[in-house]
Amino acid sequence: MKKIFLVLLAVSAVLSCQKKQPAQLANGTFALSLSMDTEGGYVTKSSPVDVNAFVVDIVRLEDGYKIHFDRLDEIPEVFEMGSGDYTVSVVSPEHRNVAWDQPVYGASADFTIRVGELTPISLVATLQNMKVSFSLTERFTKELSNYTVSVTNAASWEETVPGENTLVWDKAAVDAAKPGYFSVAPLMVKVDAYRQDGNLETHAVLMVNDVAPRDHHIITLDAKVTGSVNGISLLIDDSVNEKGSDVVVDGWDEVPVDGGGEGGGDEGGDDTSTAPTMSWEANPDFQPTLIQPTMSVEILIKAPETIKSFQVLVDSNVLSETIAMMAGDSQYSYAPGNPYVMDLIEDEALTTVLNGIIPVKDQLYGQTEVLFSLSQLVPLVLGFSPESQSIHTFTLKVTDAIGQSLEKSIEFIAP
Repeated sequence: MKKIFLVLLAVSAVLSCQKKQPAQLANGTFALSLSMDTEGGYVTKSSPVDVNAFVVDIVRLEDGYKIHFDRLDEIPEVFEMGSGDYTVSVVSPEHRNVAWDQPVYGASADFTIRVGELTPISLVATLQNMKVSFSLTERFTKELSNYTVSVTNAASWEETVPGENTLVWDKAAVDAAKPGYFSVAPLMVKVDAYRQDGNLETHAVLMVNDVAPRDHHIITLDAKVTGSVNGISLLIDDSVNEKGSDVVVDGWDEVPVDGGGEGGGDEGGDDTSTAPTMSWEANPDFQPTLIQPTMSVEILIKAPETIKSFQVLVDSNVLSETIAMMAGDSQYSYAPGNPYVMDLIEDEALTTVLNGIIPVKDQLYGQTEVLFSLSQLVPLVLGFSPESQSIHTFTLKVTDAIGQSLEKSIEFIAP
């Protein structure tokens, strides 16, 4: 089943700010970070899902105070919100009652913002309308020379209006497998057809009462040899699956390169080494760094043999357990020297939450060069009022496709 994932991280950071709040807002400044990724779905080449165009509404339940964004990409990285109970909702910008090639995605969730807490919210935006397509038997195509198929979610055939509550497929549209989309309501299907022999007219009607969001109604058209349309059957496919296969291209044998053991950074390497390297232009020696609400931590990682594995070990008494919770890991318990290991390629739950915060998945896997940013992740430590001068260590571990590994630890100090 195709899904769109929306991750909303509401991070409270108590800051001194004079910006005017709405009348009922409690004190507190919150940073919201949004990201969305597509994974499967009723997406066609002719109508790809533009997640940046999604409409976002955040409503406080207490008094109806509302924050609205016409587009997902218009949301600033940081904006002010008061503590309280909220609902966040996202929906595709176009959502007509009926339309060709118009899957409508949406989701909503309740959440609570409290000063001093990290509130992770994971939304799965699924199909909100229904898809209709057709399958023809060989007998149908042999018996019938021409036909149209009308589908409507109107209450009766007398109330049908093409383009508003009704779509009509002609033979060419059916042959082209053109999909139609309908808001959720009982459907009526009517087939008007003509026999190959004698051009005799025949009709059939089907009622579809068992409907729900995300249903894919595959209507199979069949015909008796007498010419009357018969056996119009309905299949509900609410879990359309896409399967991926590996493609292996034969190439040439690799020529071993001297000095290709475990990497140790840029120092001491020769020009022929293929081992991974890490460099931080603003801090070449990776010296301990003070955590600030806004900071730049941009680490250039090069892996000529391509990245196969990428982990970040988080050793923080305020952040490690929170990240584990975001990943759905209830077994982890922080202790000094027991960092939480973030697998940024294989951990599906964690990469869904962190996508847009730090590079994950295909932004790392198979790459030869990545600018890895911790600029958004590290400042989250400040949202938990850490002890002054406490140390929070982030260790980056990269392994390439031929097994060469490199680790770099960076200490960040709470002010």
